Formats: sequence, structure tokens, C-alpha cells
Amino acid sequence: DYAIEMADQHVLLEGFMAPPLKAESSFFVLTKMPMSVCPFCDDAADWPRDIVSIYARDTVTVTPFNVPIEVEGMLKIGTYTDEELGFVSRVRVVDAADWRA
Repeated sequence: DYAIEMADQHVLLEGFMAPPLKAESSFFVLTKMPMSVCPFCDDAADWPRDIVSIYARDTVTVTPFNVPIEVEGMLKIGTYTDEELGFVSRVRVVDAADWRA
């Protein structure tokens, strides 16, 4: 309900940075609970249902998986496939300019 209500608006979300898919990227996944293992890297792990893809303006400085962060940006909903990573998202924050512990 929140995502639909806030679509195409500026949001501030809290969560944890999942281990990144690749170094020196402007993309990461925000999770509600800390995840020490990247599910793409471990077949036994599953992505939780409450994740948000984050597309930052700049290269992401990785934050340890167990440190809570806040992310600001524009909330977008609808299915989107990242051409570079092949990652499919249904909810994402774009033009994220700030994430901090």
C-alpha cells in the first residue's frame, strides 16, 4: 500500500545494504533485515519479499550488512529489468543521492 501511495515521489527508507552484486556499482539492494550472504551468490539463500532495489546517482560506498542505513530518492513501482545486471525489480528507488548509517 505504501509503495502504491508513494509511487513517483521522494521517499526516505530505512533498512540494510545487502552484499553488493559487483564492486564499484551504483546499484544495491535494501533489505528490512540484515543479510550476510548475497542470494545471487548462494543457491541456498532466498531473497526476502520486502527488498527494494536502489539505483544511486554515484558509485556506492559499501556499508557493512549489519549496519542500518537510510536511503533517499524517487520511488518507482512496476516490473523493471536492469540491462547491465539482469536484476528484475518490482519496487526501486532511483536517483538515490544519500545513504547513511
